Amino acid sequence: TLARCRWVLLPSPGAIDVVMGAFARLGLAWPASAGIGVIGPGSREVLDGWRARLPGLATVSVIEPDRAPYDADALLAQPAFGSLGGVGVAVLRRADGREDWLQTLHARGATLHAISVYAARDLVAPAEAAGWIGARAARDAPVVLSVASADAGARLGAFVDGLPCAEWVRGRPVLTQHPRIAEALARQGWRRVERHAPGADGLAGAIESRGSETP
Repeated sequence: TLARCRWVLLPSPGAIDVVMGAFARLGLAWPASAGIGVIGPGSREVLDGWRARLPGLATVSVIEPDRAPYDADALLAQPAFGSLGGVGVAVLRRADGREDWLQTLHARGATLHAISVYAARDLVAPAEAAGWIGARAARDAPVVLSVASADAGARLGAFVDGLPCAEWVRGRPVLTQHPRIAEALARQGWRRVERHAPGADGLAGAIESRGSETP
């Protein structure tokens, strides 16, 4: 299927790792005709980590938004995706991923292949997590949280709200990249939401810049 597509869109770093890992395990080369679309610097960092490791990947065309906000809407705003009459486009995504941008691609005439390549899984906080947080709250020690999605923020909030120190945790700095995620986190009751620059380097810089506030 991918070899028949002009573009393969990978909407998250997780999708990139899953797809490229599967190609590597099967000993497959990336199809030369299939360019790749990613949503921003964080995804580009992950893709670049694979380019020298997977045959065919180093020479394919890559499209990404050239400015923030980095998301699927910004990717589809790139000129290559403006008119897609009959162009093959594959979206390799999470099973419960957004539907609206698939509808946009279809409306623009793409021959669309939406393929679920991974699924979200609920994780249970380890038993020692509550004790670790409680100990830091007791001495008002530095804690900075990094949240990559609104769903993750909601799940973290549900866990935190069951702790005796919930009010303290809700007041810790929460770092995230995208403005829509930041807005959602604020609505969820996180009181100190701060945006950071894109990618792992942006997150690392935001943490390092906090100095004494970080663990």
